[in-house]
Amino acid sequence: MDFESFAEGPLLWIVFTIFLVAVVARFLFFFAAVIRSSRDKNPKIGYDLAIVGRFLGPFHMAVVKKPLYAILRYIFHFCLVAVPVWLGGHIVLWTESRLEWDWISLPDAWADWMTLILLALAVYFLARRIFSKNIRSNSFLRDYLIIFFTALPFMTGYFLTHGSVDQIGFLGDHIRIIHVLSGEAMVLMAAFLFCITWMNTNTCTGCAACELACPTGTLESRDEDKFRLFNYSHYQCICCGSCVNACPEGAAELRHQFSIRRFFQIAGKYEIRKAELQECQGCGAYFAPEPQMDKVKGIFPDKDYLLFCPNCRKAHAGNLLHDLSPWHRKPAETKKSELFIQKRK
Repeated sequence: MDFESFAEGPLLWIVFTIFLVAVVARFLFFFAAVIRSSRDKNPKIGYDLAIVGRFLGPFHMAVVKKPLYAILRYIFHFCLVAVPVWLGGHIVLWTESRLEWDWISLPDAWADWMTLILLALAVYFLARRIFSKNIRSNSFLRDYLIIFFTALPFMTGYFLTHGSVDQIGFLGDHIRIIHVLSGEAMVLMAAFLFCITWMNTNTCTGCAACELACPTGTLESRDEDKFRLFNYSHYQCICCGSCVNACPEGAAELRHQFSIRRFFQIAGKYEIRKAELQECQGCGAYFAPEPQMDKVKGIFPDKDYLLFCPNCRKAHAGNLLHDLSPWHRKPAETKKSELFIQKRK
């Protein structure tokens, strides 16, 4: 058996077997996480059904903040599923296999247009990461590779069906096997690809608005020593985008991550963010995230009471009110006020 026959035969079945096992396992892990998170909910069954429904038919709250980008992602993922499943050439392979499965296919013209739309959106997503300074600074190599390996089988499939590279030496002679291998690579990637919450440490203030908005308790925060820790469970997440919509700084995002290790990380949560807490100048207690307080100080500069925790502020409320009083002015300010009153007279 030559390599091409192996790639189109045994290797293809191995890849699909891994994919099906991974999909079933991930659904089971998700249902287990939903059941665990619903123990304290009332009514429990209603909560379970609502969470499963939102997972199977997700409406991303991120649409509220980035409507155009969210709609383009919906279109991209629709084409990503529809073309491989309902393409006539793929259905023929299933019909000729031992399973002898058959179903209605897309018109070839539709499949071509959907393929071109997907490739155009893939180019847009890549260009967006390359040319947008803010997005590029928060992107990793894996973000580019995921887009590339997702688009590759569609590009090679289009070339194969239209004979676009038949005259280009090695590429034209091997475009079929390149298409098969790239498709198998994409299917394997999909088996271990997770859509997870990611927090930009440069803009996140640690306010925990994302935790309050999360409907499943996927995100949790706790203050430990001088840090606020944010813990996350990818199997419990339904990718609803509530954290993205709630974040006042735009620091929360939904990102794809390929990880075999995460696949086997079934129970428990792991840390995705650590924010240092500010120490009270009065009692020494840690009371608020430093990034959040730095932003508040930028809005209200030279306010010493911001250095104290709520308890110390209450204990020294008299002094604080005196400092905030409009009659409590610096000598220069008092002199200006007196001159203004004299002019008015």
